[in-house]
Amino acid sequence: MTALTFARFGGVVCAAQPRKVAKAKVGRVSAGGNGASIADLARENGSSNGALSSSHTESFPESSDKELDQDQKASVSRINYIPKSRWPKGIPPVMGAHLMPSGEVAPISTSKGAGVGGVPHKFMYPKEDKENYQVMQFASQAAGSQGLAMYVQQISEAAIKERGAFTLVLSGGSLLKAVGQLVGAPGVDFSKWHVFFVDERNVPHSHPDSNFKGADEALLSKAPIPREQIHAIKEKLPVAEAATEYAGQLLRLDETVLPRNSEGLPVFDAMLLGLGPDGHVASLFPNRSQLAATDSWVLPVENSPKPPPERITFSLPVINSAKEIAIVAMGEGKAEIVQRVLEVQSLPGALPAQLVQPSNGSLKWFLDIASAQNLSMHKWDSTKDFPRST
Repeated sequence: MTALTFARFGGVVCAAQPRKVAKAKVGRVSAGGNGASIADLARENGSSNGALSSSHTESFPESSDKELDQDQKASVSRINYIPKSRWPKGIPPVMGAHLMPSGEVAPISTSKGAGVGGVPHKFMYPKEDKENYQVMQFASQAAGSQGLAMYVQQISEAAIKERGAFTLVLSGGSLLKAVGQLVGAPGVDFSKWHVFFVDERNVPHSHPDSNFKGADEALLSKAPIPREQIHAIKEKLPVAEAATEYAGQLLRLDETVLPRNSEGLPVFDAMLLGLGPDGHVASLFPNRSQLAATDSWVLPVENSPKPPPERITFSLPVINSAKEIAIVAMGEGKAEIVQRVLEVQSLPGALPAQLVQPSNGSLKWFLDIASAQNLSMHKWDSTKDFPRST
C-alpha cells in the first residue's frame, strides 16, 4: 500500500519516497488514528538535525489487519529529511560561472549570437574557401628535396621570362640544402636571382644561429648570385632598427624586381617556409602580437620563445602576398605538428601555419611519408569528419 505524505521541514518541502518492507506490521498515517505519526516517521528517518514546523498528511484508506498482512511486501511511505539550505541568500553566482584571474565572477555574456556584433578576433581565418592549396607527399626526404628544387627552378624560369628577375625568400633548416641542389643545374640563371630572408636572428652573419650563414654554406657561396642581390640583415643594430633597415632594403628595390600588389605590399615570386614544432612559421610564434600586425613589412621580435631571443620577421600580410608559398616539413619529427595544422582547426593564432593563406597566390606543402603518417587524407572530403576540433 502507498501513501503520499508531504511535510515541511525547516522551510524545505519534501516528497515522501516509497520503501519496501517485509514481515513488519504497517502503520497508517492519519490525522488521529493509531498509526505512526509523522513525527515518529521523521525520528525514524534520522531527522534530529531539523525541526518539524508544520505538516500536511494524506491518510491511507481504511483497511483490515488481514488486508495489511497480505500486503506486507507493498511500499509504504517514508519521509526523507532534507536540511535547510546552506545558502540562505540563494546559490552563489560562482556555482554557475567562471572565475576570472582576479578571483571575481566573470560577467554575463552580452553576445547576440554567432557573428552578430562584437569585436572580431585579431587572428581571423579567411571567410572563403580557397582552391589554390596542394599537399604533396614524397616517398622520402631525398625525393621531397628534389621535388622542392624542381619547384623553385620552374618558378625561377617563369619569373625571369616574365620580367627578367626572380625573387626568392628563404628560411633556415634543411630546405636550404634542397635549393642548393640547383647549383650547376642546366637552365638556372642565378644572375637574375634576388635572395631574401623571411626571418633572421639578430646575430652576426658568422654566428652559428644565423640563417644567412646556413644559406651561404648551402647555396649562396656556391651559386653565381651577385652579392648585391643577396639581402641580409644589417649587423650590430638594435633589433627594432634592424627590422626598419631591412624593410628599407625592400622599399628601395625597383618594382620590376619586386612588384607591389593593389594594397602596396611586396609580391615575392617564391617563399619557402619551415614548420616549427609549435606550428610557427618564420618568427611568427603562437598567440604573439606579431601575428596580428598589419602596418609593417618587417617586424622586430625581442623575446622569442626559441633562442636567440632577438629576431626580425616578415609580417603575415607580406607572407600571404607571395605568388608561390611552400611549407616544407619532412621527417618523422614533424608528423605530429603536420597532422595538427592540416587536420585540426584551432583557435586563430594558436597554430600560425594555419594563417598562411595566400591572397592571390598558391600554397604547397612538401611532405614525405614519415611526416604525413598521421594524416587521414582519405577523409578530407568528408564534411562529417572534417574540420576537426581535436
